[in-house]
Amino acid sequence: MRTTLDIPEREHALYTSLARAQRTSLSKLLLTLAKRGLASANRASEVAPVYHIDPQTGLGVFRSGRPVTTDDVKAFQDDDI
Repeated sequence: MRTTLDIPEREHALYTSLARAQRTSLSKLLLTLAKRGLASANRASEVAPVYHIDPQTGLGVFRSGRPVTTDDVKAFQDDDI
């Protein structure tokens, strides 16, 4: 089956470069990455973190393996994604 994907130029260059490095086609690379993503999503849903709703704020509260620091928040805010 054929389909069309709209891939931003920057990511297209990255994927093309990665496909060349792995000596495979862009189509096969994208299929492999998609399969990995789906498998990862399935595993993540099996071990999804449990959260509860804070009665004061109404927001979901998650438990993480470590405390989230101010530096963690700043680093997240600095990401250009």
